[in-house]
Amino acid sequence: MPSNFVTTIVKSVTAWQRRWRVRLKRFLQRSARGNERLWKIWWLGGLAVGWSASVLVVVAENLRDADHHVWGDVLDFARLLIYYAWLRFAWRCAGNVDRPLWAPVSRFALSAGLVFMAIL
Repeated sequence: MPSNFVTTIVKSVTAWQRRWRVRLKRFLQRSARGNERLWKIWWLGGLAVGWSASVLVVVAENLRDADHHVWGDVLDFARLLIYYAWLRFAWRCAGNVDRPLWAPVSRFALSAGLVFMAIL
């Protein structure tokens, strides 16, 4: 009986993972084509980018404090690549808004963010 319970749990977790993998793949494909709504890219993707950028900045600075400057630079480059990938998705989807004013506003904010990421 317990093995049947474990098998059921494993199958349900596997099915859940498969569904989310398909949804994420579809989301990324729609984003790459510019067919996704901007708010989804901005808020869902932007939160992940913001958290990962924050962690990478802190770790890079800690590495520099420990005299591992090259690894700090590598993490800074990784941070820029992550931001740039998100910027490309958001830039392509900037036209998918209800109010046309948000397209140039979002593109300006994305450009300013790229400059800020490069300076930081």
